[in-house]
Amino acid sequence: MFTLFPLGRLLVLSLLDWDGISKNPQWIWFDNYSAVFANKFFWLALRHNLWWVVLASIPIILGLALAVVLHFAKPRGRNVYRTLVFLPYTLAVVVSGFMWMWIYHPQTGAINAFLELIGLGSLARGWLGDPNTALSALAMAGAWSGYGFTMVLFLAGLGNIETALYDAASVDGANAWQRFRHVTFPGLANTTNVVIVIVFLNTMRVFDFVYVTTKGGPIDSTQVLATIIYRETFQYFRVGYGSAFAVVTMIIIMAASLVYLYLRERGR
Repeated sequence: MFTLFPLGRLLVLSLLDWDGISKNPQWIWFDNYSAVFANKFFWLALRHNLWWVVLASIPIILGLALAVVLHFAKPRGRNVYRTLVFLPYTLAVVVSGFMWMWIYHPQTGAINAFLELIGLGSLARGWLGDPNTALSALAMAGAWSGYGFTMVLFLAGLGNIETALYDAASVDGANAWQRFRHVTFPGLANTTNVVIVIVFLNTMRVFDFVYVTTKGGPIDSTQVLATIIYRETFQYFRVGYGSAFAVVTMIIIMAASLVYLYLRERGR
């Protein structure tokens, strides 16, 4: 009721020329889809989303490293560390967005202040106001809360690896890196699949963090697929066109996810 019916309605709307208000929408069939692929902002936003996906590899790697440290080192107060690392993920997106806007502030922001402190003041700039740095800065800020989530998933996966495998590797003379390479990482194959797919879905669908911080600016340098969909549908009142945009985005996400999972399963 709450998924399939709206999805079917979306597909119908994508075939219409409708402003969301008039009572006589016009059937134009696949013209909206042709317009989507002819729109330069579609390709621009898609490139931005893909770059966001690339930068999202950082919280995956960092989450894996933290999980390995907390699992094997077993430091005192491990649960406290785990809670503190996961804490950023619990923050509301609006709170996180405003916090990073203050951190990136060109006059009073912490990043520019730190650069001045270490003698690299020439690198200070308005990170979110510069079209050359806005997208990367925004993606890094958006990925900040993700490493705690990936760490929790990897910790769960590490708990499912049999300790006898590590004992056998140690008997064979494997060092820490060899145990990670030949025991830990293969044992996390399923968990890694889940993490990569979830992170990919979140980055391809990102909207709220961008809308709170830059709304796609400056000069469309941070526009992503979801912000274009919002703009076309709710600001320009091109409901049919925005729906076609959403359908194309959904197909891209589904196709990429399925291809990745197929290749990973075939590799296993």
